[in-house]
Amino acid sequence: MSDRPAGSGGGRGTRDAAGARAALVEALKRRLATTPLNKVSVASLAADAGVTRQAFYYHFDDVYDAATWVFTSEVADHVLAHAEYDLWADGFLRLLAYMRRHRPQVKAVLDSLTWVKTERFFYQVLRRMMRAIVAELEAAGAAGADAGAAGSEAFARRPLSDADREFVIQHYTLAVLGHLLHWLADGMKEEPEELVRRLEIVMNGHVRESLDRFRVGRRLP
Repeated sequence: MSDRPAGSGGGRGTRDAAGARAALVEALKRRLATTPLNKVSVASLAADAGVTRQAFYYHFDDVYDAATWVFTSEVADHVLAHAEYDLWADGFLRLLAYMRRHRPQVKAVLDSLTWVKTERFFYQVLRRMMRAIVAELEAAGAAGADAGAAGSEAFARRPLSDADREFVIQHYTLAVLGHLLHWLADGMKEEPEELVRRLEIVMNGHVRESLDRFRVGRRLP
């Protein structure tokens, strides 16, 4: 993807550049609703957005680069808007439903990336979600301990080390990521609702329990 600055010179240039990119993004999203990605041209996008071809190439290398930018932004929004313990499943379901609904376009974008880049992107997004979930659970556990709530002894016995916290985040990130990548590799065949239902059953309560176990230093017999 491009990493060009949004503008240069003065404030007006920055606003004009940002407006041009926003117009191009909206034009591409409208096109992708009816047109395969490989049939979309730079000239048509520029015309739809009311900008020049030069303006397009200021922001993106080509149509695939623009589609990748749109895709990654949309995916991040679907997941991170629901980065809470009680809502993560809803965010993940929205992500799967979005990708299945735009299957041809998503496949075209992913095919234009290396598998390593695809894995890294989803990993980074899901890790941000899991980090937010763990932070929320830790805050709730600390509040319970301060209030003398039942079961708070697990949080009072010892602080959670950074290494243990990172391991919990990593473990559950990789668990969700593995199912997502397999779902993609299998052609998105399984119904998103069914996959998310099963994941939610398996994970419900387990992140909190993992944090508790590390706090009390529990070891397997």
